[in-house]
Amino acid sequence: MKPKAYSPKVLTSVFFLVDVPGLAESRPSVLEGDVVLVSCKRNPDVWFEGRVINLRQTQLGLGFDKSFTYNPGDLCDVRFTLNRIPLRRMHLALDIPFYPDRVLFPNESHLTARSPPDDLDIAKIEVFNPLLEENRPQMEAIAAILAQQEGSLPFIVFGPPGTGKTVTIVEAIRQLVARDPGVRILACTPSNDAADLLVRRLKSGLGPDELFRLNAPFRPVEKFPSDLLEYTFIEELELENGRKRKLFSVRSAEDLAKYNVVVSTCMTAGIPYGIGMEAGHFGYIFIDEAGQAMEPEAMVPIKTISDPRTNFILSGDPLQLGPIIRSGVARTLGLGISFLERLMRLKIYDEKIWHGITYVAIF
Repeated sequence: MKPKAYSPKVLTSVFFLVDVPGLAESRPSVLEGDVVLVSCKRNPDVWFEGRVINLRQTQLGLGFDKSFTYNPGDLCDVRFTLNRIPLRRMHLALDIPFYPDRVLFPNESHLTARSPPDDLDIAKIEVFNPLLEENRPQMEAIAAILAQQEGSLPFIVFGPPGTGKTVTIVEAIRQLVARDPGVRILACTPSNDAADLLVRRLKSGLGPDELFRLNAPFRPVEKFPSDLLEYTFIEELELENGRKRKLFSVRSAEDLAKYNVVVSTCMTAGIPYGIGMEAGHFGYIFIDEAGQAMEPEAMVPIKTISDPRTNFILSGDPLQLGPIIRSGVARTLGLGISFLERLMRLKIYDEKIWHGITYVAIF
């Protein structure tokens, strides 16, 4: 199909506004940081690559290299491209030669504990959130996570909406940090909103020197919650036209390694691997709302930055909305089944047998 031509309005030598009818209805669906290809009619065989700098109601702000020139009156073809970064990160994770059976295909032979926490184990926990003390399943989940040995099976916290899964995860993370100031934890969610919520709840007990919100560089800074700004890192870039632009920046592996808890989306969890962080740096990897993540998406934090000692904790409800899969073929072949749901189908996660050891249901 021939791309539709738009006539851009010049802002500077490298930045343009493009009118895009239907943008407000996500036709096309565009995010900041997406790549856009542009070719002017006077030289139709040459395509320039730009990036979406900002989004307006019916306009896109595009940034280009200085080599791109536009003459007023020119008509240009604009092609919106698929953002391949998430796909590349998932492919990278799947290609990494680390296939721990105790994580991907756990069974009884992988157990490191054979009995659930007892009353004494639970009584020893001095909770930060007193509302948890009266909820036996939540306390059992926290006690089981605290009792894990290195290299345990993935532990699952299951429960319908509103039962306190995230509250339980937050308490477990805070307990781990309180017990071991040297602990390193990666906490992930499928979405930015869920990750922001996790930080908001964790910051009640963790300061900016302990807790870091890792954001994708092209996430719009102006849409980030203002109460979480001290928990992330933003750089101000000087542009050639004298303007300034704020972007989320990625700290070095050495700087990132200083934090007790790093929170990100599952996709952004591929950044530590990309900046050279050592596999196994995080002793614990939590995935909240895991039922909404595709299995390859969950593999980004699980396979890129873990080692045989890393423990994994998944929370969610596979009976809720699962991964969003638009391809009918992919759904037929099983991509709509989350990692959480697949694990819960295994015998080792039969709650009647392994309650408190591999699995706790919260109701």
